[in-house]
Order: sequence, then structure tokens, then C-alpha cells
Amino acid sequence: VNTRFHLVSQTLTYRRETMKFLATSALCLASALAFAPPSTFSGHKLVKNAKKSASMKMEFAGGLIGADGPEPLSKNFDPLALAERNPTQVKFYREAEIKHGRIAMLAVLGMVVPDFVRLPGDIFQNVSTVEAHNAMVEKGPMFMLLFWISLFELISTPLVWKMDTKDREPGYFALDPLGFCKDPEKKKKYQLNELKNGRLAMLAFSGMITQTVLTGHGFPFLY
Repeated sequence: VNTRFHLVSQTLTYRRETMKFLATSALCLASALAFAPPSTFSGHKLVKNAKKSASMKMEFAGGLIGADGPEPLSKNFDPLALAERNPTQVKFYREAEIKHGRIAMLAVLGMVVPDFVRLPGDIFQNVSTVEAHNAMVEKGPMFMLLFWISLFELISTPLVWKMDTKDREPGYFALDPLGFCKDPEKKKKYQLNELKNGRLAMLAFSGMITQTVLTGHGFPFLY
């Protein structure tokens, strides 16, 4: 009886782990697709886009905001010449930068807020920000978070691939419930603010996570 119970237990555990692996792999693939350059999927449109870019008198990075400083050494900053080598991908680069910046801004909040406020429930208590990922994967909430994020990526990915044909600005999802961007000048100002805060947040999160791992302490991440 013990042997049968052990075999049944092993089988159920194997099936559960297999399902977790397949689900996680599928969701990760969906997320990865959103970060793949649109040229990978656009096929014959490459030639058309290349001709269009070659015929245009391009400003630096296609004239996108954020390249004119005034921070030191930030004017037209492109040390790898990515914008010059791949002009058809400039919008995608900006889309990726804005997306990473937005995620980093949320991540910075996620590094600080849990030291002061926690969600209700035992699983969210007494878990450090470093241990939170593995703990939430083990206890389940991370799979739900991954599901909803991946669903959004699947829905929004076509918008990224078709930016040229749809004349869509990088990072634009028609989400402005308070109408901050109705005025063109204010819109440009807010776009620049978001871009710079996103860049700062990417650096800040890198520093925060490094410090908390080294020190073992939460905010303000000091020894």
C-alpha cells in the first residue's frame, strides 16, 4: 500500500510540475514576443520601410524627443550608433525603452512600499523583496501575475509590430483618462518627463536590488 501511495504521489507531483513548466513556458514566450523587433515578423515590409527611411532626411533618432539634453553628455547619445545603423528599428528601440522605463518605475515602488505597507494575507508577510519572487512562485500568486501581463503583451504586440503602418507613437496606448496630453506642448513635456524618469528608474532599481542583496536590508538599503 505504501509503495502504491508513493507511486501515485510521485505521478501527481510529476504531472503538476510538468503543467507548471508548460504554462510558464507558454506565458514567457508570449512576453518575449512583445520584445522581439518587428522586423522579425514583418517580412516583405522591410524593403518598404528601408526605402521610406532612406528617402527621408532623418534627424537624430528620427527626431524622437529625449535626445537634446540638457544633461551632460546626453545630447544625441548613441555610442553604438544603433539609430544610424538601423533607422527602421528606431521606433521599436523607443518602444522598448519606454516599456522598460515604466516597468522600472513600478519596480522602484515595489522595492520601497513593502517596507511600509503589505497586502493582507499570511503569504505576503515576513518576506523580503529579494525572496518575494521565489516565494510567490511557490505559493501561486506569481503565476496569476504572469498570466495577466502575458495576456496584455499578446494583445498589445500587434500595435508594436505595425507602428509604421498605423502611424502610432512608441509607447502610446490611448490611456490618458485625465486628459493631460490634450495640449500638444504639455504632451511633449509629459512625454519627456516620463522618458527621463524611466531612465532614472532603470538605474535606481539596479542600485536598489544590488544594495539590498549586499546588505540584506530594506529601504534605504544601507549597511
